[in-house]
Parts: sequence; structure tokens; C-alpha cells
Amino acid sequence: MKAGRELDAKVAEALGWEVVSVHDDNDYCMEVGSGDLQGYVPIPRFSTTWEGMSVLVEEAKKQGIYLEYSHSLNGGYYAGAFSFDDGEYQMDCSTEQAVPTAPHAVALVYLMAKGVIANA
Repeated sequence: MKAGRELDAKVAEALGWEVVSVHDDNDYCMEVGSGDLQGYVPIPRFSTTWEGMSVLVEEAKKQGIYLEYSHSLNGGYYAGAFSFDDGEYQMDCSTEQAVPTAPHAVALVYLMAKGVIANA
């Protein structure tokens, strides 16, 4: 799956966020607030920016999923997702192929950890 807004929307849904597609600017948003203060805010760019990746890492940690990335020899990135219970691994998955950016790798491995995609 390519990095971009479609992947970001899948990540947001896996985090449990309600995502809507706002067609006037062709972006994915979350509905926030209520009443007169109700509106839409764009979801973070999890798969394309370091800022978005940092939001994902912190949100996944709240779910007990720890995300990390590493460099490959060809200049790409791999990512891993782990969870622990009483010091024992409960989940251990990683991307099989390097991708060009760390945010992309981390977004993919998070979806693997949540069972949204089989492998990347």
C-alpha cells in the first residue's frame, strides 16, 4: 500500500477514530466538537511526515503497541511492532520489505499489528 491520505485514513480508523471524507478539498478528516463548535480537522499525515508518525507512535503506545523503525542498507526503512505482557512478547511483527521513508514503514507495521493488512 502506497504512502498517502488513503493509508492515513486506514491508520486513523485502526486507531478507533471516526474518519470522514471531505470532498471539497479531497482530504480525510475527523469530526470534532458538537453544536455550534462542530467541525472537521484533517487527520495527521501518518505515512508521509515525521510529525504524523510521532502522533501514531504515541497513540499506538496508548494501545500497548510499541512501534520502531530501522534503516536498511539500500537507504530504505523497516519497521516493527511489539507488545509485552509480564516481560514476554505478545506480538512481534515487522515489515518484510524496505520502503523509502520511516513514516511509511511505521504506518504499514501498525496496520499489520492491528490485523488490517497481512504483511508489507
